[in-house]
Amino acid sequence: MKKTSSTIVILTVVLLAIPSVLIAAHAGYVTHTLPTQKTAPIMNTATEFYANITVYLFEGEGCGCVPLRFIPINATGRDTDHSTSGVTDDDGKCVLQLEYDRTYRVRVQDPNYESLLFDFVVLDDQLFAFHLKQTEESSQGVTLLQVLLQRLQLMKHFLS
Repeated sequence: MKKTSSTIVILTVVLLAIPSVLIAAHAGYVTHTLPTQKTAPIMNTATEFYANITVYLFEGEGCGCVPLRFIPINATGRDTDHSTSGVTDDDGKCVLQLEYDRTYRVRVQDPNYESLLFDFVVLDDQLFAFHLKQTEESSQGVTLLQVLLQRLQLMKHFLS
């Protein structure tokens, strides 16, 4: 009786071990015969390290505003060497790719419109829309006031 029970135990172990060994051998064979490929993570620097900053430029007030075309926009890094520029399209839109967590100074200059200058930190993809005023001979004092108001609004936005 003891001999029969030990034979049953041994037979059970062998029957359970054989399929396990066969599965492991087959897995080893498959991985050995497959061609090895080295895969490296694909890094798209345009989306990985840069945010899309969209700037819209308009002329006029309220619903009667008109997109400004072909206006140059320059962004200069304040705490980075990265700088870029672009020109507005038919919709008054320009997209600049700027580094995340960096401060940039954006300058909009056109002889027909008052200049725009603002600093900001790139946090994520951001959108800015500005209404430019046509240049006038007597409006130089107002320009300084507008720049100060824009800076105060920008500081309020970042502090809140």
